[in-house]
Amino acid sequence: MKQQNWAKLHLENIFMSPRRLNGFLSEFSAPAFLTGKVRRPDDGDGVDHDIYVYVNLPGDWEEFLNGRLGAATRKTARRTLRAIDDAAEYRVTDVTAATLERDLQILLQFWENQWGAKLAARYHPGLPQAMINNFRNMLRCAFEDDALYLPLLWQGDNPIGVQATLIDRKNRSLIGMLNGRDLSVRKPAPGFALHLYSMRWAIENGFAVYDLQTGDFAYKYDFGGIERKVECLLVSTATRRNLRDSLERRSLPVVLARVKALHQAGDLDGAARACGQILSADRSHSGARQLLEQLDAARRALLPQTLSVAARLHQAGNLAEAEKIYRKILDVEPRHFDVRYLLGVIFLQQRRYGEAEQQINQAIEIRPDVPAGHYNRGLALAKLDRIEDALASLDNCIELEPSHSQALALRAALARSPQPAASLTR
Repeated sequence: MKQQNWAKLHLENIFMSPRRLNGFLSEFSAPAFLTGKVRRPDDGDGVDHDIYVYVNLPGDWEEFLNGRLGAATRKTARRTLRAIDDAAEYRVTDVTAATLERDLQILLQFWENQWGAKLAARYHPGLPQAMINNFRNMLRCAFEDDALYLPLLWQGDNPIGVQATLIDRKNRSLIGMLNGRDLSVRKPAPGFALHLYSMRWAIENGFAVYDLQTGDFAYKYDFGGIERKVECLLVSTATRRNLRDSLERRSLPVVLARVKALHQAGDLDGAARACGQILSADRSHSGARQLLEQLDAARRALLPQTLSVAARLHQAGNLAEAEKIYRKILDVEPRHFDVRYLLGVIFLQQRRYGEAEQQINQAIEIRPDVPAGHYNRGLALAKLDRIEDALASLDNCIELEPSHSQALALRAALARSPQPAASLTR
Protein backbone atom coordinates (compact mmCIF):
# COMPACT_ATOMS: atom_id res chain seq x y z
CA MET A 1 0.00 0.00 0.00
CA LYS A 2 2.86 2.38 0.69
CA GLN A 3 3.96 2.05 -2.92
CA GLN A 4 0.70 3.66 -4.07
CA ASN A 5 -0.07 7.37 -3.97
CA TRP A 6 -2.91 8.17 -1.60
CA ALA A 7 -3.87 10.58 1.17
CA LYS A 8 -6.72 8.56 2.72
CA LEU A 9 -7.01 4.80 3.01
CA HIS A 10 -10.57 3.74 3.85
CA LEU A 11 -10.64 0.29 5.43
CA GLU A 12 -14.25 -0.73 5.00
CA ASN A 13 -15.85 -3.62 6.87
CA ILE A 14 -12.67 -4.99 8.43
CA PHE A 15 -12.98 -8.46 9.92
CA MET A 16 -9.74 -9.98 11.18
CA SER A 17 -8.02 -10.89 14.41
CA PRO A 18 -6.62 -8.04 16.55
CA ARG A 19 -3.11 -9.42 16.02
CA ARG A 20 -3.39 -9.26 12.23
CA LEU A 21 -5.10 -5.86 12.26
CA ASN A 22 -2.53 -4.33 14.61
CA GLY A 23 0.28 -5.79 12.54
CA PHE A 24 -1.15 -4.15 9.42
CA LEU A 25 -1.78 -0.79 11.10
CA SER A 26 1.74 -0.73 12.59
CA GLU A 27 2.99 0.00 9.07
CA PHE A 28 1.08 3.30 9.18
CA SER A 29 2.21 4.70 12.50
CA ALA A 30 2.47 8.29 13.74
CA PRO A 31 3.75 10.87 13.08
CA ALA A 32 3.58 10.20 9.32
CA PHE A 33 0.06 8.70 9.48
CA LEU A 34 -3.15 9.17 11.46
CA THR A 35 -5.58 6.31 12.17
CA GLY A 36 -9.12 6.45 13.55
CA LYS A 37 -12.44 4.62 13.59
CA VAL A 38 -15.20 5.80 11.27
CA ARG A 39 -18.70 6.09 12.68
CA ARG A 40 -21.31 5.16 10.13
CA PRO A 41 -24.15 7.65 9.56
CA ASP A 42 -27.59 6.61 10.76
CA ASP A 43 -29.90 6.54 7.77
CA GLY A 44 -32.93 6.16 9.98
CA ASP A 45 -33.92 2.84 8.38
CA GLY A 46 -33.04 0.66 11.34
CA VAL A 47 -30.27 -1.16 9.46
CA ASP A 48 -27.07 -1.86 11.39
CA HIS A 49 -24.19 -1.54 8.93
CA ASP A 50 -21.66 -2.83 11.44
CA ILE A 51 -23.24 -6.25 10.94
CA TYR A 52 -21.81 -8.18 8.04
CA VAL A 53 -23.79 -11.08 6.54
CA TYR A 54 -22.42 -14.02 4.58
CA VAL A 55 -23.63 -17.44 3.49
CA ASN A 56 -21.60 -20.65 3.80
CA LEU A 57 -22.10 -22.64 0.61
CA PRO A 58 -22.25 -26.45 0.58
CA GLY A 59 -20.92 -28.50 -2.30
CA ASP A 60 -24.31 -29.21 -3.82
CA TRP A 61 -27.10 -26.87 -4.97
CA GLU A 62 -29.93 -29.14 -3.77
CA GLU A 63 -28.25 -29.40 -0.39
CA PHE A 64 -28.23 -25.61 -0.23
CA LEU A 65 -31.91 -25.32 -1.16
CA ASN A 66 -33.03 -27.98 1.30
CA GLY A 67 -30.72 -27.09 4.16
CA ARG A 68 -30.53 -23.30 4.15
CA LEU A 69 -33.85 -22.04 2.81
CA GLY A 70 -37.23 -22.19 4.43
CA ALA A 71 -40.06 -23.99 2.65
CA ALA A 72 -41.70 -20.87 1.22
CA THR A 73 -38.38 -19.35 0.13
CA ARG A 74 -37.29 -22.65 -1.39
CA LYS A 75 -40.50 -22.89 -3.42
CA THR A 76 -40.07 -19.34 -4.70
CA ALA A 77 -36.40 -19.99 -5.49
CA ARG A 78 -37.17 -23.05 -7.60
CA ARG A 79 -39.91 -21.23 -9.50
CA THR A 80 -37.70 -18.19 -10.12
CA LEU A 81 -34.73 -20.15 -11.44
CA ARG A 82 -36.98 -22.36 -13.55
CA ALA A 83 -38.34 -19.23 -15.25
CA ILE A 84 -34.80 -18.07 -16.00
CA ASP A 85 -33.59 -21.47 -17.19
CA ASP A 86 -36.57 -21.86 -19.52
CA ALA A 87 -35.46 -18.60 -21.22
CA ALA A 88 -38.97 -18.01 -22.52
CA GLU A 89 -39.57 -14.63 -20.91
CA TYR A 90 -36.56 -14.20 -18.62
CA ARG A 91 -32.89 -14.86 -19.28
CA VAL A 92 -29.49 -14.04 -17.78
CA THR A 93 -26.43 -12.95 -19.74
CA ASP A 94 -22.86 -12.90 -18.46
CA VAL A 95 -20.52 -10.01 -19.09
CA THR A 96 -17.97 -10.20 -21.92
CA ALA A 97 -15.40 -7.77 -23.26
CA ALA A 98 -17.90 -6.79 -25.95
CA THR A 99 -20.72 -6.09 -23.46
CA LEU A 100 -18.75 -4.69 -20.51
CA GLU A 101 -19.46 -1.00 -21.09
CA ARG A 102 -23.13 -1.63 -21.88
CA ASP A 103 -23.59 -3.82 -18.80
CA LEU A 104 -21.81 -1.35 -16.52
CA GLN A 105 -23.94 1.50 -17.83
CA ILE A 106 -27.15 -0.46 -17.14
CA LEU A 107 -25.97 -1.32 -13.63
CA LEU A 108 -24.90 2.21 -12.75
CA GLN A 109 -28.06 3.76 -14.18
CA PHE A 110 -30.20 1.43 -12.06
CA TRP A 111 -28.06 2.26 -9.01
CA GLU A 112 -28.36 6.00 -9.63
CA ASN A 113 -32.13 5.75 -10.05
CA GLN A 114 -32.40 4.06 -6.67
CA TRP A 115 -29.81 5.92 -4.60
CA GLY A 116 -28.66 9.07 -6.44
CA ALA A 117 -31.25 11.57 -5.19
CA LYS A 118 -31.05 10.29 -1.61
CA LEU A 119 -27.25 10.54 -1.44
CA ALA A 120 -27.19 13.94 -3.13
CA ALA A 121 -29.71 15.35 -0.66
CA ARG A 122 -28.06 13.81 2.40
CA TYR A 123 -24.40 14.45 1.63
CA HIS A 124 -23.43 16.44 -1.48
CA PRO A 125 -24.96 16.98 -4.94
CA GLY A 126 -21.79 15.73 -6.62
CA LEU A 127 -21.42 12.57 -4.52
CA PRO A 128 -23.53 10.18 -6.66
CA GLN A 129 -21.61 10.97 -9.85
CA ALA A 130 -18.28 10.68 -8.04
CA MET A 131 -19.31 7.27 -6.69
CA ILE A 132 -20.47 6.17 -10.15
CA ASN A 133 -17.10 7.14 -11.62
CA ASN A 134 -15.33 5.16 -8.90
CA PHE A 135 -17.58 2.13 -9.34
CA ARG A 136 -17.03 2.15 -13.09
CA ASN A 137 -13.27 2.33 -12.72
CA MET A 138 -13.13 -0.39 -10.06
CA LEU A 139 -15.36 -2.76 -12.01
CA ARG A 140 -13.35 -2.27 -15.18
CA CYS A 141 -10.19 -3.14 -13.28
CA ALA A 142 -11.86 -6.20 -11.75
CA PHE A 143 -12.95 -7.39 -15.20
CA GLU A 144 -9.43 -6.96 -16.56
CA ASP A 145 -8.14 -9.11 -13.67
CA ASP A 146 -10.76 -11.82 -14.32
CA ALA A 147 -12.24 -11.03 -10.91
CA LEU A 148 -15.74 -9.85 -11.87
CA TYR A 149 -18.92 -11.89 -12.04
CA LEU A 150 -21.67 -9.72 -13.54
CA PRO A 151 -24.93 -11.50 -14.44
CA LEU A 152 -27.57 -9.32 -16.10
CA LEU A 153 -31.25 -10.31 -15.84
CA TRP A 154 -33.50 -9.57 -18.82
CA GLN A 155 -37.25 -9.65 -19.34
CA GLY A 156 -37.55 -9.97 -23.07
CA ASP A 157 -35.29 -7.27 -24.46
CA ASN A 158 -35.44 -5.13 -21.31
CA PRO A 159 -32.78 -5.35 -18.58
CA ILE A 160 -34.39 -5.53 -15.13
CA GLY A 161 -31.47 -6.24 -12.79
CA VAL A 162 -27.68 -6.51 -12.53
CA GLN A 163 -25.48 -8.00 -9.81
CA ALA A 164 -21.78 -7.05 -9.62
CA THR A 165 -19.80 -9.55 -7.58
CA LEU A 166 -16.05 -9.74 -7.03
CA ILE A 167 -14.36 -13.11 -7.39
CA ASP A 168 -11.86 -14.11 -4.69
CA ARG A 169 -10.54 -17.44 -5.94
CA LYS A 170 -7.86 -17.77 -3.27
CA ASN A 171 -10.44 -17.73 -0.47
CA ARG A 172 -13.15 -19.39 -2.62
CA SER A 173 -15.48 -16.45 -2.04
CA LEU A 174 -17.87 -14.32 -4.08
CA ILE A 175 -18.08 -10.84 -2.63
CA GLY A 176 -21.16 -8.79 -3.43
CA MET A 177 -20.18 -5.27 -4.43
CA LEU A 178 -23.02 -3.52 -6.18
CA ASN A 179 -26.45 -4.24 -7.58
CA GLY A 180 -29.13 -2.36 -9.43
CA ARG A 181 -32.65 -3.16 -10.55
CA ASP A 182 -35.68 -1.81 -12.30
CA LEU A 183 -37.74 -0.54 -9.36
CA SER A 184 -40.99 -1.08 -11.24
CA VAL A 185 -40.48 -4.86 -11.49
CA ARG A 186 -41.83 -6.81 -8.53
CA LYS A 187 -42.11 -10.40 -9.78
CA PRO A 188 -39.78 -12.04 -10.04
CA ALA A 189 -37.84 -9.79 -7.66
CA PRO A 190 -34.67 -9.02 -9.67
CA GLY A 191 -32.38 -8.84 -6.65
CA PHE A 192 -33.62 -12.14 -5.22
CA ALA A 193 -33.35 -13.83 -8.62
CA LEU A 194 -29.79 -12.64 -9.23
CA HIS A 195 -28.60 -13.67 -5.76
CA LEU A 196 -29.99 -17.15 -6.35
CA TYR A 197 -28.45 -17.36 -9.81
CA SER A 198 -25.07 -16.19 -8.45
CA MET A 199 -25.13 -18.61 -5.50
CA ARG A 200 -25.89 -21.53 -7.80
CA TRP A 201 -23.03 -20.48 -10.09
CA ALA A 202 -20.74 -20.18 -7.04
CA ILE A 203 -21.59 -23.70 -5.83
CA GLU A 204 -21.16 -25.16 -9.31
CA ASN A 205 -17.72 -23.54 -9.54
CA GLY A 206 -16.44 -24.67 -6.15
CA PHE A 207 -16.86 -21.51 -4.08
CA ALA A 208 -17.47 -21.88 -0.34
CA VAL A 209 -18.67 -18.40 0.73
CA TYR A 210 -21.21 -15.99 -0.73
CA ASP A 211 -20.59 -12.60 0.84
CA LEU A 212 -23.66 -10.34 1.14
CA GLN A 213 -21.63 -7.50 2.61
CA THR A 214 -22.67 -5.02 5.29
CA GLY A 215 -26.12 -4.34 6.71
CA ASP A 216 -28.57 -6.66 8.48
CA PHE A 217 -31.22 -6.39 5.77
CA ALA A 218 -33.98 -8.95 6.29
CA TYR A 219 -33.69 -10.54 2.84
CA LYS A 220 -30.14 -11.75 3.57
CA TYR A 221 -31.41 -14.16 6.20
CA ASP A 222 -33.72 -15.78 3.64
CA PHE A 223 -30.54 -17.37 2.21
CA GLY A 224 -29.32 -18.66 5.59
CA GLY A 225 -27.15 -15.62 6.27
CA ILE A 226 -24.68 -15.64 9.16
CA GLU A 227 -23.73 -12.46 11.06
CA ARG A 228 -20.37 -11.11 12.10
CA LYS A 229 -19.32 -7.71 13.43
CA VAL A 230 -17.08 -5.51 11.31
CA GLU A 231 -15.60 -2.04 11.69
CA CYS A 232 -14.47 0.79 9.47
CA LEU A 233 -11.14 2.57 9.86
CA LEU A 234 -9.54 5.53 8.17
CA VAL A 235 -5.78 5.84 7.72
CA SER A 236 -4.63 9.21 6.41
CA THR A 237 -1.33 10.92 5.82
CA ALA A 238 -0.54 13.53 8.45
CA THR A 239 -0.02 16.12 5.71
CA ARG A 240 -3.41 15.29 4.09
CA ARG A 241 -1.52 15.09 0.80
CA ASN A 242 -0.91 12.06 -1.40
CA LEU A 243 2.20 10.05 -0.76
CA ARG A 244 4.96 11.37 -3.02
CA ASP A 245 2.66 14.34 -3.81
CA SER A 246 1.38 12.57 -6.91
CA LEU A 247 -1.86 11.07 -8.13
CA GLU A 248 -2.18 7.29 -8.14
CA ARG A 249 -2.03 6.18 -11.78
CA ARG A 250 -4.98 3.81 -11.37
CA SER A 251 -7.15 6.73 -10.27
CA LEU A 252 -6.49 8.77 -13.41
CA PRO A 253 -9.69 7.74 -15.27
CA VAL A 254 -11.75 8.98 -12.32
CA VAL A 255 -9.72 12.19 -12.06
CA LEU A 256 -10.12 12.84 -15.78
CA ALA A 257 -13.91 12.46 -15.45
CA ARG A 258 -13.85 15.09 -12.68
CA VAL A 259 -11.70 17.36 -14.83
CA LYS A 260 -14.27 17.17 -17.60
CA ALA A 261 -17.00 18.05 -15.10
CA LEU A 262 -15.00 21.12 -14.01
CA HIS A 263 -14.59 22.09 -17.65
CA GLN A 264 -18.31 21.79 -18.30
CA ALA A 265 -19.04 23.83 -15.16
CA GLY A 266 -16.82 26.64 -16.48
CA ASP A 267 -13.99 26.23 -13.96
CA LEU A 268 -11.22 26.44 -16.55
CA ASP A 269 -8.47 27.16 -14.04
CA GLY A 270 -9.42 24.25 -11.78
CA ALA A 271 -9.67 21.92 -14.75
CA ALA A 272 -6.26 23.03 -16.04
CA ARG A 273 -4.63 22.47 -12.64
CA ALA A 274 -6.12 18.98 -12.47
CA CYS A 275 -4.87 18.19 -15.98
CA GLY A 276 -1.42 19.23 -14.83
CA GLN A 277 -1.66 16.81 -11.90
CA ILE A 278 -2.64 13.98 -14.24
CA LEU A 279 0.30 14.75 -16.53
CA SER A 280 2.65 14.84 -13.55
CA ALA A 281 1.60 11.27 -12.80
CA ASP A 282 1.55 10.15 -16.44
CA ARG A 283 3.32 12.38 -18.95
CA SER A 284 1.96 10.38 -21.88
CA HIS A 285 -1.72 10.70 -20.86
CA SER A 286 -3.21 11.78 -24.18
CA GLY A 287 -6.67 12.60 -22.80
CA ALA A 288 -5.32 15.05 -20.24
CA ARG A 289 -2.89 16.60 -22.73
CA GLN A 290 -5.59 17.18 -25.35
CA LEU A 291 -7.97 18.64 -22.79
CA LEU A 292 -5.26 20.91 -21.39
CA GLU A 293 -4.60 22.27 -24.89
CA GLN A 294 -8.32 23.06 -25.23
CA LEU A 295 -8.38 24.70 -21.80
CA ASP A 296 -5.30 26.81 -22.50
CA ALA A 297 -6.83 28.01 -25.77
CA ALA A 298 -10.06 28.92 -23.98
CA ARG A 299 -8.21 30.73 -21.19
CA ARG A 300 -6.05 32.65 -23.66
CA ALA A 301 -9.19 33.83 -25.42
CA LEU A 302 -10.38 35.24 -22.08
CA LEU A 303 -7.08 36.95 -21.19
CA PRO A 304 -8.06 40.51 -22.25
CA GLN A 305 -11.26 40.34 -20.23
CA THR A 306 -9.52 38.73 -17.24
CA LEU A 307 -6.70 41.30 -17.28
CA SER A 308 -9.22 44.13 -17.37
CA VAL A 309 -10.88 42.78 -14.23
CA ALA A 310 -7.52 42.42 -12.46
CA ALA A 311 -6.45 45.94 -13.43
CA ARG A 312 -9.66 47.42 -12.03
CA LEU A 313 -9.16 45.58 -8.76
CA HIS A 314 -5.54 46.76 -8.65
CA GLN A 315 -6.53 50.39 -9.24
CA ALA A 316 -9.19 50.11 -6.54
CA GLY A 317 -6.59 48.95 -4.03
CA ASN A 318 -7.82 45.35 -3.81
CA LEU A 319 -4.31 44.01 -4.12
CA ALA A 320 -4.93 40.48 -2.83
CA GLU A 321 -7.67 39.72 -5.39
CA ALA A 322 -5.72 41.39 -8.18
CA GLU A 323 -2.69 39.27 -7.32
CA LYS A 324 -4.77 36.07 -7.54
CA ILE A 325 -5.98 36.94 -11.03
CA TYR A 326 -2.53 38.04 -12.22
CA ARG A 327 -1.16 34.67 -11.10
CA LYS A 328 -3.93 32.81 -12.93
CA ILE A 329 -3.09 34.71 -16.11
CA LEU A 330 0.59 33.85 -15.72
CA ASP A 331 -0.32 30.17 -15.41
CA VAL A 332 -1.68 30.46 -18.95
CA GLU A 333 0.76 32.99 -20.39
CA PRO A 334 3.99 33.06 -18.33
CA ARG A 335 5.61 35.61 -20.68
CA HIS A 336 2.84 38.18 -20.47
CA PHE A 337 4.86 41.35 -19.81
CA ASP A 338 2.08 43.55 -18.47
CA VAL A 339 0.90 40.97 -15.95
CA ARG A 340 4.39 40.07 -14.81
CA TYR A 341 5.21 43.76 -14.37
CA LEU A 342 1.97 44.62 -12.57
CA LEU A 343 2.42 41.70 -10.20
CA GLY A 344 5.82 43.14 -9.33
CA VAL A 345 4.21 46.52 -8.72
CA ILE A 346 1.75 44.91 -6.30
CA PHE A 347 4.68 43.43 -4.40
CA LEU A 348 6.27 46.86 -4.23
CA GLN A 349 3.06 48.30 -2.82
CA GLN A 350 2.98 45.51 -0.24
CA ARG A 351 6.66 46.07 0.64
CA ARG A 352 7.55 42.55 -0.55
CA TYR A 353 10.69 43.93 -2.14
CA GLY A 354 12.52 40.69 -2.87
CA GLU A 355 9.54 39.24 -4.72
CA ALA A 356 9.00 42.58 -6.47
CA GLU A 357 12.56 42.60 -7.80
CA GLN A 358 12.26 39.02 -9.05
CA GLN A 359 8.96 39.59 -10.83
CA ILE A 360 9.99 42.86 -12.45
CA ASN A 361 13.32 41.37 -13.51
CA GLN A 362 11.38 38.60 -15.30
CA ALA A 363 9.24 41.27 -16.94
CA ILE A 364 12.39 43.08 -18.12
CA GLU A 365 13.65 39.85 -19.67
CA ILE A 366 10.46 39.83 -21.75
CA ARG A 367 10.49 43.56 -22.59
CA PRO A 368 13.86 45.22 -21.84
CA ASP A 369 12.77 48.35 -23.74
CA VAL A 370 10.23 49.58 -21.14
CA PRO A 371 11.71 52.29 -18.87
CA ALA A 372 9.17 51.76 -16.08
CA GLY A 373 10.39 48.20 -15.57
CA HIS A 374 13.97 49.34 -14.94
CA TYR A 375 12.81 52.15 -12.67
CA ASN A 376 10.66 49.95 -10.45
CA ARG A 377 13.31 47.27 -10.30
CA GLY A 378 15.76 49.96 -9.23
CA LEU A 379 13.32 51.07 -6.54
CA ALA A 380 12.97 47.49 -5.23
CA LEU A 381 16.73 47.04 -5.21
CA ALA A 382 17.15 50.31 -3.34
CA LYS A 383 14.71 49.12 -0.68
CA LEU A 384 16.83 45.98 -0.38
CA ASP A 385 19.98 48.16 0.09
CA ARG A 386 21.51 46.74 -3.09
CA ILE A 387 22.64 50.21 -4.06
CA GLU A 388 25.02 49.40 -6.91
CA ASP A 389 22.43 47.16 -8.58
CA ALA A 390 19.79 49.82 -8.03
CA LEU A 391 21.94 52.52 -9.68
CA ALA A 392 22.61 50.24 -12.66
CA SER A 393 18.90 49.59 -13.12
CA LEU A 394 18.12 53.30 -12.87
CA ASP A 395 20.82 54.04 -15.44
CA ASN A 396 19.11 51.59 -17.82
CA CYS A 397 15.85 53.46 -17.30
CA ILE A 398 17.45 56.85 -17.95
CA GLU A 399 19.22 55.53 -21.03
CA LEU A 400 15.85 54.54 -22.46
CA GLU A 401 14.11 57.72 -21.28
CA PRO A 402 16.60 60.50 -20.39
CA SER A 403 13.85 62.74 -18.99
CA HIS A 404 12.39 60.14 -16.60
CA SER A 405 12.03 62.44 -13.61
CA GLN A 406 11.43 59.73 -10.98
CA ALA A 407 14.49 57.76 -12.04
CA LEU A 408 16.63 60.88 -12.10
CA ALA A 409 15.45 61.94 -8.64
CA LEU A 410 15.93 58.52 -7.08
CA ARG A 411 19.35 58.12 -8.62
CA ALA A 412 20.45 61.47 -7.27
CA ALA A 413 19.12 60.60 -3.81
CA LEU A 414 20.94 57.27 -3.79
CA ALA A 415 24.17 58.88 -4.96
CA ARG A 416 24.29 61.50 -2.23
CA SER A 417 22.48 59.95 0.72
CA PRO A 418 24.44 57.94 3.32
CA GLN A 419 21.23 56.68 5.00
CA PRO A 420 19.92 53.15 4.37
CA ALA A 421 17.90 52.96 1.19
CA ALA A 422 15.05 51.19 2.97
CA SER A 423 14.14 54.53 4.57
CA LEU A 424 13.59 56.20 1.19
CA THR A 425 10.04 56.80 0.07
CA ARG A 426 8.79 56.00 -3.34
